[in-house]
Amino acid sequence: MQLVILEEFSMTDISVIGLGSMGTALARAQMKAGRSVTVWNRTPEKATALGSEGATVAATVSEAISASPVTITCVKSHPQTIELLSNAANSLPNKTIIELSTGGAEDAEDLAQLVENAGASWMVGIINAYPHMIGDKDTVLSVVGTEEQWKIHGPIIRNLGGSSVHVGGQAGMLAALFAGLFTVRQGFMWGMIYGALAAKKAGIPMQTFSDLVPISMGMMKPYYDYFAATAPQATYDNPPASMSTYAAALEDVLASFEALGVRDELPRLFVEMAQLGMDQGLEDKALTAIIDVLAQKQ
Repeated sequence: MQLVILEEFSMTDISVIGLGSMGTALARAQMKAGRSVTVWNRTPEKATALGSEGATVAATVSEAISASPVTITCVKSHPQTIELLSNAANSLPNKTIIELSTGGAEDAEDLAQLVENAGASWMVGIINAYPHMIGDKDTVLSVVGTEEQWKIHGPIIRNLGGSSVHVGGQAGMLAALFAGLFTVRQGFMWGMIYGALAAKKAGIPMQTFSDLVPISMGMMKPYYDYFAATAPQATYDNPPASMSTYAAALEDVLASFEALGVRDELPRLFVEMAQLGMDQGLEDKALTAIIDVLAQKQ
């Protein structure tokens, strides 16, 4: 009976479960957009500030979900969200859960299955930002869910990040997306580390190497343009630089590492990957053709 009264007299536009720094920022962004918000946190004290700002503070997870047609969850991980939702399953029918916690592909699929079995809808997203960036026009949330859910709830998500994107329809997609994008960033970091190793061994001051990295980064945009022009549509013919050109340069780099007598796992990996493409007769194709070669190897 209490849930019926809450739905009838205390309905809000959206609920937010989890009020750490990020969850609090998510709730405030929705309030700033003019939406009425219900909040819940395991530690009630964290809801006090939002309550004083006009949010409705729910006593339980079930009350928070029941209060709004849409609930954003932002806790530690998918398994924690699964635990919370499992204990509030009676409040889920006909609701939508937008999960913005972290986790792997299997956990995301398990969460989606739980929500569907309870008669609710789901979307899962990755927040590519710090809390202070929530609500900015350039902030990106990468989200999966059905096209219909994106059409309906896209405005809510774009209030959190104006440049947010819909990636696809499978809950587990985001773990692979995160892994791929994190690899890009870490490739840059480890490239600097290995580059510094070679420079240090050659007697080049670390400050000199560090100062020259931004100059080398001037090639990042042309590299991205090369990737964007070839990889998405697999248009590998007539590239501005062929695989054989890259392979020759990589061989030179590896030779320098070998001559210096320093660890060379990273440049050696580059050479080996390029050679796989060369062995497939792709020497005149774009280097990005190696994506298809590697995807076929088990």
